[in-house]
Amino acid sequence: MRVMEIENAARHAWPALEEEELSCGVLRYSCGTDRRTNSLSLYPDAEFETDKLIDAAEKFFAERDAAPIVRIVHSDVVALGSIAEIDCALELRGYEKKAPTLTMLLDLSGAVEIKTSLENGSIEKVDARSWLQAWYAFTNRNMEEINVHNALLEKSDFRHLFLLKKGFDEAPMSSGMAVYANQAMGLFGISTAIGQREKGHALDIINSLLCWGFAKGSRFAYLQVEEANFMAVNLYQKLGFKKSYSYWYRVGEYKTRNREARL
Repeated sequence: MRVMEIENAARHAWPALEEEELSCGVLRYSCGTDRRTNSLSLYPDAEFETDKLIDAAEKFFAERDAAPIVRIVHSDVVALGSIAEIDCALELRGYEKKAPTLTMLLDLSGAVEIKTSLENGSIEKVDARSWLQAWYAFTNRNMEEINVHNALLEKSDFRHLFLLKKGFDEAPMSSGMAVYANQAMGLFGISTAIGQREKGHALDIINSLLCWGFAKGSRFAYLQVEEANFMAVNLYQKLGFKKSYSYWYRVGEYKTRNREARL
């Protein structure tokens, strides 16, 4: 599965409220709820005039009263020098490097044996709203923004599966979402309540999602995880996920007129 195939799958699995297609990437905006859908996402190995592109991105986000963010994708098969110019230019303009992230890939083309332990709870399929409420709680997000994320998920034409693992008291302990399209599945929102971590709940969620995707005909599973999240990276590696490519954000400062921009 090539880099652009994963990029396109992830983009449509979690769409933005607004998108403006460029020859070298796509400008995305969703009321500042997260970096993923509120940034200029550059295509790997794209050609562009650096200063003009940055100016265009700053204009796009200024018109929306938001901080400018550029997402830079780097694959090992593309020379680092091809993205070094814009990365350096952004740094000189005061853009801070944020959230270096790995995109990891799992080949599901062979036989898959997945075991799930449900001795200490049950896994339930829920609707998008219920899933978002749990995920927001696990990740300490601002509940005032949940309507935006709900609208983003409703925009996607792909098949979604929302799972929660609950304790015997029905309290959610862990969350995860899978999105299937074109023989590939993406895993998103793998999170666990603070008091329930390191108990295997996330592993149960992941295995259940992989079972679903494999049954749908997925040949690959992909996910995105911040490099600093060592426990998650280690878990995914044990499951067989391998690094495909990496990306990071360059976040600029913008004095908004009406509110503080969410980074």
